Amino acid sequence: MPFRGRTFFGAALLFLPAAATSAAAQNLSQFIGFGDSTIDSGYYRSLASPGGGATFNSYWAAAVAAGAGIPTTSPGLMSSQALAALLGLTALPADQPGGTNYATSGAKNVDANDATNGGFTAAIPTVTQIQNYLAAVNGHANGNALYLISSGGNDVSFALGSSGAGPYPANPTAYLTNVATSLAAEVAQLQAAGAQYIIVRDLPYSFGNASAQADRLLYTQALWSTLAADGVNFIPSDYNAVRLAIAANPASFGFLFIDTGHPACTQPAGVTSAWALLCSSNPGAPSTLVSPTADQDHLFADDQHLTTAGQKIVADYEYSLLVAPSEISYLAEVPVKMRTGIVNAIWNQIPISFGQGGAYHGWIAGDVSWLKMENDPNFPSDPGTPAAVTGGFDYRFMQDWILGVAFSLGRATQSFSLGGDFTINEVAVSAYAGYRHDPYWFNVAATWGSLRFDVNREVPIGITTQSNLGSTSGYNISLAGEAGYEFTHVINGHEMKDGPIVGVLWQRIQVDGFTETDQFASIGGFTALSYDDQIRYSAVSELGYQASIKLGLWQPFAKLTWNHEWADPNRLVTASLTSVAAPSYSLPAVMLGKDWGAGTVGTRVQIGPSATAYAALIAQLGQDCVVEYGGQFGISLAINP
Repeated sequence: MPFRGRTFFGAALLFLPAAATSAAAQNLSQFIGFGDSTIDSGYYRSLASPGGGATFNSYWAAAVAAGAGIPTTSPGLMSSQALAALLGLTALPADQPGGTNYATSGAKNVDANDATNGGFTAAIPTVTQIQNYLAAVNGHANGNALYLISSGGNDVSFALGSSGAGPYPANPTAYLTNVATSLAAEVAQLQAAGAQYIIVRDLPYSFGNASAQADRLLYTQALWSTLAADGVNFIPSDYNAVRLAIAANPASFGFLFIDTGHPACTQPAGVTSAWALLCSSNPGAPSTLVSPTADQDHLFADDQHLTTAGQKIVADYEYSLLVAPSEISYLAEVPVKMRTGIVNAIWNQIPISFGQGGAYHGWIAGDVSWLKMENDPNFPSDPGTPAAVTGGFDYRFMQDWILGVAFSLGRATQSFSLGGDFTINEVAVSAYAGYRHDPYWFNVAATWGSLRFDVNREVPIGITTQSNLGSTSGYNISLAGEAGYEFTHVINGHEMKDGPIVGVLWQRIQVDGFTETDQFASIGGFTALSYDDQIRYSAVSELGYQASIKLGLWQPFAKLTWNHEWADPNRLVTASLTSVAAPSYSLPAVMLGKDWGAGTVGTRVQIGPSATAYAALIAQLGQDCVVEYGGQFGISLAINP
């Protein structure tokens, strides 16, 4: 769905990259929230009242006793709680033991609530919430925490003259710009203190009367653009697009009613707003559900807050924004492993070409493996089955040298644990050489491969699954070398060769940027993202030992190496929303282990006067977050001049 007023940030902001701090692994250990009732998880439950006026306060004790006290259809979760739960974390209110959610219903950005500006008088302004957190941690924010910020709606209400007795801002535009920039400045301090993962929501500027829409849009503009100008790397959460998607097709999300005129919670006498705080499915609560399923088939709990089902949709959406860069980072990681298969095919062929006789050799080899890469336990993993076919031709000259070329076709389909998958097709050409002069030997191979990616990234949103499709291209350039020393023995009449080996495989992988298209664009396209180019460098050394023995027509062989990745694994993946013009954001790619072992066991067999075949089992052992094993087989023909 096209964005209404898509140009409000201007062309410059569209291309403003988000600055990132360190590219640490996404091992999120804590949830921390700042804001108002959109994410308040029960801050007032420990208080005698929220300061909502005599009538509202009179209901409070009974509401809390019946399980109410958060602004949704209790006992359902707020979006903050649901998002934290997806990460294996909690979002307990900050005034409760172990709590880290500082959000308080009714909070404005800067000003405390009173009779003039309205709202719960116990609310703590969002800027003050952040300051309280930084004071509690001595100015050192948790770099592995997820920070969720949702605030500004109450400031808009005051600017519109809909909150408090006044006087209201004489210049609403100046007021909203000021509170937005004040919050942005405090978020910048939060990042400077060490925060790395910060989600900042917009306001639903496509809903309400014309004045409400204009002011919500103005506030969102000021907040996001100031954050970007201040160099804050934040994840922009387009709550407005979520609302638009639901409004476009309520039934797909399971809703019968999506307007505030049909709330899920009964309205207590004398309460005109925010009665979801008094609502519980417990019949003893001052406000209860209008029907047993109202928490799932109504979007709004009261005149402004979402039901359990609505909260879950928002949490799922924000989780998808958080994990998408990690998922897409696999597009640059899988080719690293695919290239190893091509190089192994060449390394396995060179000894055959030296041992077959004849000057010319033609060969073909195939391999298939099972590959699984994992990130943090709460982020998606990526299992799949890379496969390749490589064929080549080489020429032996001067007795000690072989020169050859090879062509490869590779394919890998890797799945996302959230749903969907991506497919990589590679067409590669290699030039290689081998040298043998007992007891020394070495091999070298240079390969260029063209990559094609087709992506189907599925995102569970509530009861729906949004399928985001995209295609792009790229390439992989590599240079591999291997050398060793061979000892020769005769054991019971059989020649055995063994010795140490060293090697290196250098790669440069590029994945071109691309934009996803939501398969269900008719209901919003709100989960589709755009991604910048990715570049992945890899430089893997190997140190090990290998051995082979001739047993008539058979020649079993084995190889064991220890591998180390020397290239810096810290890299960022930059994503942008497609539902609205917004600053891009950058998050770390999947972080894989830098050390592992690799083993090969196989045999060559002479199947004719000029034909040799081989088969080998290959396994990778001990690399953090990676499991891989597979097999390779091939046949070679010697062609006499």
